[in-house]
This record gives sequence, structure tokens and C-alpha cells, in this order.
Amino acid sequence: MRHHDDPPAVWGSVPPRNLNFTGRRELLEQLGERLTRGGTTAVLPAALHGMGGVGKTQMATEYIYRHSQDYDVIWWIEAARPTQIRASLTELARRLGLPGAAESNTAVPAVREALRLGRPFRRWLLVFDAAESPEEVLPFIPTSGPGEVLITSCNPGWTGAATSVELGVFERDESIELLGKRGPDINVDDANRLAEKLGDLPLAVEQAATWRAMTGMPVAEYLRLFDESVAEILDTSAPPAYEVSVAAAWNVSFDELKTRNPAAHQILHICAFFSPEPIPRDLFTGVSRGVSISPELDAALRDPIKLAKAIRDINRYGLAKIDHANNTIQLHRLVQLVLRKRVMAPQLQAQMRHAAHQLLTSLDPNDPESARHWPRYRELLPHAYAADIVDCGNDRVRQFAINLMRYLFAWGDHEEAARFAEYALEKFERQLGPTDPHTLDVAQRLGLYLWGLGRYEEAARTNQLTLHRRIQVSGEDSEETRTLQTNILIDLRAKGDFAQGLRLSEEIYHKTKRLFGEDDPETLQAAYQHALSLRLSGEYQAAADLDENTLRRRIEVLGPDHPTTLSTNAALVVDRREAGEYMRARIDQERVTEIYRTRFGEDQADTVVMWFLLSVARRKDGDHRSALELSTAALSRFAAAYGADHPTTTACALAHSIDLRHSGDLAAAKAIGEKTLETYRRSLGEQHPHTIAATVDLAITLRLRGQAADARVLDERALELLRINVGRNHPYAVIAAINLASDLAAVGDVEPAAALGQDTVERAERVLGPNHPTTLAAAINLGLDLRAAGRTDEAKSYSAPILDKYRKVLGEAHPATIAAVKDTRADCDIDPLLM
Repeated sequence: MRHHDDPPAVWGSVPPRNLNFTGRRELLEQLGERLTRGGTTAVLPAALHGMGGVGKTQMATEYIYRHSQDYDVIWWIEAARPTQIRASLTELARRLGLPGAAESNTAVPAVREALRLGRPFRRWLLVFDAAESPEEVLPFIPTSGPGEVLITSCNPGWTGAATSVELGVFERDESIELLGKRGPDINVDDANRLAEKLGDLPLAVEQAATWRAMTGMPVAEYLRLFDESVAEILDTSAPPAYEVSVAAAWNVSFDELKTRNPAAHQILHICAFFSPEPIPRDLFTGVSRGVSISPELDAALRDPIKLAKAIRDINRYGLAKIDHANNTIQLHRLVQLVLRKRVMAPQLQAQMRHAAHQLLTSLDPNDPESARHWPRYRELLPHAYAADIVDCGNDRVRQFAINLMRYLFAWGDHEEAARFAEYALEKFERQLGPTDPHTLDVAQRLGLYLWGLGRYEEAARTNQLTLHRRIQVSGEDSEETRTLQTNILIDLRAKGDFAQGLRLSEEIYHKTKRLFGEDDPETLQAAYQHALSLRLSGEYQAAADLDENTLRRRIEVLGPDHPTTLSTNAALVVDRREAGEYMRARIDQERVTEIYRTRFGEDQADTVVMWFLLSVARRKDGDHRSALELSTAALSRFAAAYGADHPTTTACALAHSIDLRHSGDLAAAKAIGEKTLETYRRSLGEQHPHTIAATVDLAITLRLRGQAADARVLDERALELLRINVGRNHPYAVIAAINLASDLAAVGDVEPAAALGQDTVERAERVLGPNHPTTLAAAINLGLDLRAAGRTDEAKSYSAPILDKYRKVLGEAHPATIAAVKDTRADCDIDPLLM
């Protein structure tokens, strides 16, 4: 049992308590009442909103320290940008030990669900500080649950989305109380005059109190300096009154610091261009010799003693908050605003912003795909945004910007990676031109990011344009051109043009092999991509042969546990499964899945893909019950992590609908099958082979539900489209023809069923081989149709001989063998292939 002073079990990023917090008693009580009004049945966010400098963050912080014993989890979230919210919730997922905590796109939904359920903790408080708008923040808030949410914002628009507490300036007695706390002694009349001059704005009052505590300056002298600063500000612009109060109060201290410690003075200039959230102190330590800002600051950045003195002076004058526990510096956002707008001339602004760019870049680990560096990139990202590093003219800074978008994509924040890449591309094209190496690098990455988001048409346009420009710059055979051609290959798959994709992947593979040799990692990756093209084109055995060769070489070159080696191993298993080696594929998939589970963890995304592939392998090998269990779990995980429209989620949903049909739950199979088909239509289009495959699978369910006529309509259209788009000899077309023959038989068109079946058997033998389970299904169905048509003698060759093959290929106990023995028609599924 927790004692009164024990901290919560999970405590994250809460600012240090302000020991001079003053007043706000009634508002704190009101805030507590509104937070708890919903009991334990729903989250009712309470928003603190008001103009800058009124103490919203301070009040939220004070509430936390007064009520920390009421919660098991208190988590503070810097909410100015969605990517910062995702980063904070990802860290919370890790602290809670939730599955999928390694990547943003899986961690965030896992956190929301855990909080909604109240597991592992029921008493929780989330604080979204400095939230910009409800539209950006509400998607991250649990939709219900036993905890509470507190939001601070300058945006009054929260009043429609949350119960709100409006925070204004201090009451006069609160201003006087704060001025009297810090010393030296001040009489009520002087305190009243000073509070009046400061507009009772808490941030300005706090600054004045700190200055007086530091210097002992008489109030009259302080007011004279304050008025001089106000006159200077009003001489250059007409800012809002609250900006004047903060700027003037701050300038009094800031001007003194310039004389006392120029290095500290310049550190504050630079901090004005960072994010308002805590700035890591090590941004100013260990700076490389290549970074030069000014003589005074350069000396401090390279001398720990001088740097420590500068930071102490900043703290003494109350010009920034120093958090020694977390080793950070923080400026209030309003102070940053007035420093940039009211204090710095344009030339100085440019110099200090570039200094911020240099300091940020000096901490770039330059390895954004490595998970061990993600905490550093996560720490730098908000400050890089605030400093607008994309606008810098330095090539090292531009590369840092590219590394940040690479980190975002690798970490799992794909939407933010694409948004950042779009912004950078626009800037680079304008500053550098469309064929500059940095511009082309960003454009290439943007094409990949857009494809990953399912924005296929935009991706294709971006990739085609970038390829044209890249060839102009680097030529046909450059490594950069080949990488872009791989993007084009991916676009062709998204478009459903498997034949053209096969031709392009073959070209890339042979070109790479000629340039680098068979064992080069680039060649092996090109081989992997070509095998995928072969698989999508229905050439399963050729894909297996190439993947087997690539696997052997990757083991020799990269080792058996390298991620690309493992992905080739997994691909080979799928090749063999589609080639009809069901038992072997299941055994191999069990082994590969265990390797992924052991190496990457139970809930890592690639491991869940292996569970999904294992569900298909088990179903193909006849274990329908286990397949359903696996696809149920995998679909739930994918839908939560990536959303219903993600390509992997959709493929898993299609497989799950097949599993439901095999379990006898035709209603559920139909519902999911229809939903999946619609998703494919929306994302890939009516004529994409994956969409048509979903149509064929749904038609089987309809026929088994007694809707044979509806199934026939779907299958006729599917077969027509497949013959046009992938050809008559593609396995998908063969399977569609098998199922259409079953539809015809079901509605009494026996002779047309037999005729179609005859052609399909012959075609399946040529395409898949005489012993492939699909060929056997076509043959067993043809025998049934011939018998129904009275062609008994012809039917005999498709009875006992085919049953013998079923027993040899699938085994006596396989459900398909048992069904064939009972003269039950075979239904042929099209299992989704990942692109």
C-alpha cells in the first residue's frame, strides 16, 4: 500500500514543483472537481486555457504535486505537435511494459487501449501541455476509462471538447503575495505599484520578483528601468499589452546579464530558437571544433567551468528554468516569442538561429535506422522543428534534416515522416533546385513514405518525376537510379501491373548482378525483389528457386540471423506454400516464426506477420482450428496498430474470413469478406489482382450460403478481369475458373461447368503441375461434373486416381482428402500475398 508521500508507480516528465507557487486556491479546487466529476466510468478532459504567461503549466504542475497520491500513473506530454505526443505515449508504453512499445505506430494504440481498460493501472492522469487544437490532440486521448486527462492550451476552442477552467492574470493580492515572498521586503504600496505596472501577469511578476531577490533594487529604480524598456519596445512596434509586460520585465534582467556574462546572454539568444519544452544541456557541451558562433560563446562551449557559470547566472536571474534532475534548460514560450520579436535585430536573429542549427547537428548520431539512437533523435526533433533546420543553407544541417525523417519512418511515425519530407522537398526545390543531391534524396524517400501510407498515386507521380531527374544527374546505371527503379517497381505492384513489375525487377536484378557480382548485398536485395515479382506473377517454383539461392548466399555473406536473411527465409516458405508443398511449408513456417519470436519479441510487427503467415500455412495443411486462432489474434493486433486500411491488416482480414468460412461461421465470413473487398476496392481499385482475389473468396462464401447465382456473377466478372490483367495462365485465373465451374454446377448448368472444368484442369497441370493441390481440386470437381452430366466413363479417370494423389500429396487426414472421398466439391481460396 502506498504511503501519502510515495510517488506514483509511473511518473513521467512532470516539471519540477515551483516552490514559490502562489494563489489560485479556488481555481485548483475547481480543477479538481471537474477532473473527478466523471467518476471512474469515463474520461472527461479538463482544459486549462488562457493567454500566454498566465501560469497554465504552473497550475497543472501544482495540481499534480498536491494530488500525486491519488494516482498510480501520472504522465506529462508536451503536446504542441502530434509527433511529440506520439513520442511521449510510446515511452509510456515502454514504461508500462506493453506489447509493441518499440515503434510509434504500435505503441500509441496499445497505450490508449491499456488506459481504457485500466490495465495494468486504473488510477491514471495524462497531462497534455501546450496543446494547439482539439483536432490534433483528441485522437490520442482514450475514448473511455477510469483515468483522467488534463489539457493546457491557449486555444479557447477547447471549450466545446472538454470541461474547461479559464485562467486569467493574478488577482492583485496574489501578485502582491508573490512579490513579497522572494525578498527583499516590499511594502504594500510599492508592491501594488509594481503589480499594476506588470499588469498582474504571473510570468512578468515572477520575473520582477526574481530580479529584486537577486539585486535588492528599490522598486522606484526597477520601475524606471522597466519604463525605459517599454518605451524601447513601443518605439519599434505595437505589441499586445501582455507581451509588453513580459518583454520589459525580462529585458531588465537580460540587459544586466549581457554585461555580467556575455556567453550566458548568447545562450539565451540561441534558446529562443529551440522548442519551449526542456532543452538538453548537452546541446551546449562537447561541441565539435567545427562549430563557431562567437568568441565568448565558443570559449564557454569548450570549457565546462565557463559553461557551468553561464548556466548558473541564467538561473540566478530567473531567465530560464534549470532542471538539474533531468539536466535541461527551459524558456517559457512567451519569453522566446518576445526575445525573437522584440529584442533581436534581423541580423542577430539569423546568426543565433544558425547557431541553433549547428548545435543540433553536432549531436546527430548519423545512424537514424538504429533503434539505439532513437532516444537522441526523439530528444532533438522538437527543437529541430522549432529552429526550422530545413531552411538552413548548410549541407550538414540539411543531412541532419534528412536523418530526422529517416528516423521518423524507421521509428514508425510514417505520417510525420511523409509530412516532414513534403515540407523539406518544397524548401529544397526552391533553394537548391530539383536536381540537387539533397533534393533528389528527399524526393526518393517521400515516394517510399507515400507508398507506405497507401497514397499510391501520389507515390507513383513522385517516383516517376524523381527517376527522370535522377537519370539526368547520375545516369542509368548508378546505384541511386537503381534504388529509384525499385520504388517504381513497388508502384507497379500497387497498380496491379505484375507483368510490367516482373520485367522491371528482372532488369534491375541482371543490371545489379553485372555491376557488383552475385554476392554483393545490393545484388541479393535485387534478387529478393525479383523473386517477389515472380511470386506475384504466379511463377511460384521459379520464385522458390531464386529465393533458395538468395538465402544460401545471404547466409554466407551476412549470416543466418541478419534481418534480410530472415526475410528471404520467410519468403521462401511462402513460395513453397504457393507451389503446393503444404506440409513442408507449415513445418518451415513454424520454425521461421519461432526464430522471429525469439529474436525480435512476441509482439514486434514482423513477428506478428509471421504469425499471420503461419495461420495460412496451418490452414493449407488442414489445421483449420489453429489457423482461425492465429488469424484472429494477428488481425486484432494489426487493426489496433496500423488501422483497418493498412495493406497488411487487409491481407490478414481476407485470410481470417477464409478461416471463418472453414470453421463453418459463414455469416461472419461474409461480413468480413465484404468489408475487406470494399477496402481493397477503395485502396487498390476494382481491377487490382488483390481486389479480384477478395472477390473470388467472397463468392465461395456466398455459394455455401445458398447464394450461388450471386456467386456466379462475382466469379464471372473476376475471371474476366483476371484474364485481362494477369493472363489466363496465372494461378489466380485458374482458381477463379475452378470456383466459377462450381457456381455453374450449383445453378444446374452442368455441361458448361464440365467444359470450363476440362479447360481448367489442363491449364492447372501446365501452370502448377499435375500434383499441385489446386490441380487436384480442379480434377475432382471435373469428375463430379462429368458424372452429373451422365459422362460416367470420362468421370472415372478423375475419381480413384485423383483420390490416390490427394492421399499422397495432402495425407489421409487432411480435410480436403476427406471431402474428396465423400464426393464433396473442392473450393479453392486465393490467399493474399504481401507486396
